[in-house]
Amino acid sequence: MKNRLNFKIVGSGPTGLLLSIVLSKFDCNIFLTDLLTKDRLIDKDKTYAITHSTRKILSKFKLWEKLDPYLFGFDTLSISDSVTSAITNLSIYDLDDDISSAENIGWVVKHSDLMNVFFKEIDNYENIFFMTPQNLLRKKIIFDYQFFSTGANSLDKKLLGFVDIKKSYNQSCLTFKVSLRGNCEKRAYEIFRKEGPLALLPLEKNLYQVIWTSSTLKCIDRFNSDKNFLMDNLSTILPDEFKLDQIIGEFNIFPVSLSLNLPILNFKKLIFVGDAFHTFHPVGGQGLNSCWRDVNTIFDLFNENIAITKMQLILFKFKYFSSRILDIIFTILITDSLISIFANRKLFLFPIRKFSFLLLNNFLFIRKLVLNQMTKSLIYSRIK
Repeated sequence: MKNRLNFKIVGSGPTGLLLSIVLSKFDCNIFLTDLLTKDRLIDKDKTYAITHSTRKILSKFKLWEKLDPYLFGFDTLSISDSVTSAITNLSIYDLDDDISSAENIGWVVKHSDLMNVFFKEIDNYENIFFMTPQNLLRKKIIFDYQFFSTGANSLDKKLLGFVDIKKSYNQSCLTFKVSLRGNCEKRAYEIFRKEGPLALLPLEKNLYQVIWTSSTLKCIDRFNSDKNFLMDNLSTILPDEFKLDQIIGEFNIFPVSLSLNLPILNFKKLIFVGDAFHTFHPVGGQGLNSCWRDVNTIFDLFNENIAITKMQLILFKFKYFSSRILDIIFTILITDSLISIFANRKLFLFPIRKFSFLLLNNFLFIRKLVLNQMTKSLIYSRIK
C-alpha cells in the first residue's frame, strides 16, 4: 500500500463512483470522499437515460451485466414539435448495424439502483476507501492526484481558481414520476414546446419519469402548486395516447445551464470530471453519458503506459482536456442548437423546424445520422 500512488476523488455520485472503480485497475489507492453519507447518496429520486456509448463503456469495465437487471429499455423515440405540430418516430430500425442487435435505442435506470450496484462493486476492491472528509483529513495523506466530481455548482472551481465559462438559459427542470395508461410502454418522448422541452422516459410498464423544462419562475410555481392542478396542466401536454392517472413520489427541481471548465496554466495535480467539468441542456439526455465518457478517457490515458509516472501526472490535465474537448464542444453545439431553434415561438424559425421534420420523415440516412449520433457520440469507435 505504501508504494502505491494515492488518488483522491472528491464527490461520490455516479461519476465519482465509476471513476473509483476504473482507477482501481491500476496500482494505486483510491480515496473516495463525500459530504453525504452512503445512504443519502443512494436515496435520491432521480433517473438517467443511458446511451449505446455508455453501454459500451460499462461493458468494457464488466459493469453492464451487473446493471442490466435494473435497466428498462426503449425501442422507439418519439420527437414532436408542439408549435408546428410536426412529429417523427425513430426506432431500432434506424440504428447502425453494429448496435441494432441490442434491440433498444436506449435505456433508463433509477439513481438508487445504479448507486447500489456501484457501491456493491466498490466493496470488491481492497484499494478503494470510502470515507468522510473529516476522517480522510485525519490520515494526513499526500495525494499524487485529485479528481473533483462535485457537480455543476461546485464551489471547488472558485476555490481552486479554475476558469468557468457559463451560459444561463434562465430555465430549470422539474422532475417527477407519473403513472400513465397507454399502449406505448417501450417508447420515450421528447416534446419541444415554446417554453422548453418536455421528456418522458419509461421506467416500467405505465410508469414514466417526467423531465419538464421551462422558465425558472414557472418551474418554482409548478413545484409549489397543488398536485391536481399540476396533473391538469400536464394532461394538456401529453400525447393523445396517454391518460394520466397520478403523480408518484417527490418533486425535484434543478437549474439548467451550459458550462465548460478550462484548465488553468499551472501544474497543480488535479482535474474536474463530469458535471464539474461541463454541463449541457438536458435535451437529448447527454448529461451522465458525457460524464462517463470523461471517465473512459481518464482510464485510456493512464492505460497508455505500463506504469503511471510523476511526469505523466504533471501533464495529465492538459492531455485530458485536449482528448475530451471535441466531443464536449460537439455536444454543446447540438444541444444548444436544439434549444435555440425548437424551444421558442420565433416565426422566422418555423420553416427550419418544418423542414427538419420533413427530412427526418422522408430520408432514412438523415434519421440514422441523427439517432446514431445521439446514442453513439463521437467517441464510440474509440471505446475498446
